[in-house]
Amino acid sequence: MNLAGCATLARRSLRGTWIRALHPRFLANPLGTAHTRTHATRFNPGTTADPAFEILYLAEDATVALFEVQALLGSAYPGAAFVPNPAGGPWTWIGVQVKLQKVVDFTRRASRARVRTSVQELTGDWRGYALRNPTRPRGGRSGSDVPTQLLGRRLERLRDVEGFVCYSARVATRRNLMIFPRKLLPGSRLRYRDPTTGTWLTVP
Repeated sequence: MNLAGCATLARRSLRGTWIRALHPRFLANPLGTAHTRTHATRFNPGTTADPAFEILYLAEDATVALFEVQALLGSAYPGAAFVPNPAGGPWTWIGVQVKLQKVVDFTRRASRARVRTSVQELTGDWRGYALRNPTRPRGGRSGSDVPTQLLGRRLERLRDVEGFVCYSARVATRRNLMIFPRKLLPGSRLRYRDPTTGTWLTVP
């Protein structure tokens, strides 16, 4: 992966409704991201000892969102079967109306070519790096050896990038939207209906 190419990636506006799956314990703050600084994910190397940045993961549709949180087990590919995860407890999902101005789209071949990556690398087994080398320090200050986490950190540091689109690691024919909520530009917003009160709320 060529991270130097991130500075020249095309940005585009993005509008539409994306989905967030939630366990009931998170319904009071459905777009909360403070915890993501200390929980490593595909594009964020943060740990409890070495926090990184906040990131909000959304999905293209409810099925992808439920696969992302492992509320569904099996495969969403055509002809395959999937079932609810009996150990996962109840889940719900909300629609988030997105209005963003500067988004990078890695489902476009030109964007992937700019940073010399592939769909396989972007959706691959990022957890395996920690399993193969568990003593290596990782986090916000320590950095990462995981390509997708390095990419997420570089994009978060670019002044005018509010988020990026990538194929889902769980359903690789569908998309995720990753948003840096602390970097929304004036005029950008996220809007959702509070699942507990029914009131429409806007971020920021």
